[in-house]
Amino acid sequence: MEIKIMKIIFFFIFLSFVFDSKASNSINGKQIEDLVNTWLTENNQSGNVKILESIKYPFCKKNDLLISDISGSFNLIKVNCLHPNSWSLITRNKSKNKKLYSLKDKNKKKFTVLTLKSSKSAGATINEEDLIPIQKSVIIKDNLVEEKSNIIGKKLKSSISSGRALYHSNFEKDWLIEKNSIIIIENRVGSITIKEEGIALNNADFMGKIKVKNIKSGKIINGYAKNEKKVVLKTKQN
Repeated sequence: MEIKIMKIIFFFIFLSFVFDSKASNSINGKQIEDLVNTWLTENNQSGNVKILESIKYPFCKKNDLLISDISGSFNLIKVNCLHPNSWSLITRNKSKNKKLYSLKDKNKKKFTVLTLKSSKSAGATINEEDLIPIQKSVIIKDNLVEEKSNIIGKKLKSSISSGRALYHSNFEKDWLIEKNSIIIIENRVGSITIKEEGIALNNADFMGKIKVKNIKSGKIINGYAKNEKKVVLKTKQN
């Protein structure tokens, strides 16, 4: 009898494991709904997107999701998963963005803006051949990227679709020292200067605090970013 009960218990544990595994490999409609409504808010639009929670799609990391307006009025929103599981859906935003309509009617003047030739994922580095100028009506002109040279070599903060006007806020901040960079750890004691090679464990601006790992000893040390290649252990160290 006890053996039979144990078998039943193990059976239900197994089922629970299977269903949990499947759930972790999918994203439901409610999660997508929240992401789209957040995206609309970030683009200064009111969001009223509703997607059934029971709808399931293969799991997709937030940085691999590309959300775009395909109607020109933020009424039809397309969601693309770029990889590893490629899928897409189109959903309707039931909130009417009157502000957008009124501005669009008042001013239909087009501007030359820089856009991407093809869609790119978050973290992608921008090269000159990725960019193309087009004539486009834009609602918000502040912070628009005007020169290619200002963004070449920079990384995207989030996924961007082709044909969308590029803003400086779309790109990751330029740090004096970036995470995983090889740097020199310098410690000066009196007239003696000790230099060791290390790896930056976080991003840092000028004289900002930074954690580094001494490659030789493996020890993790706190220091300050002096320049692109140097970390000093004391703020008053030259």
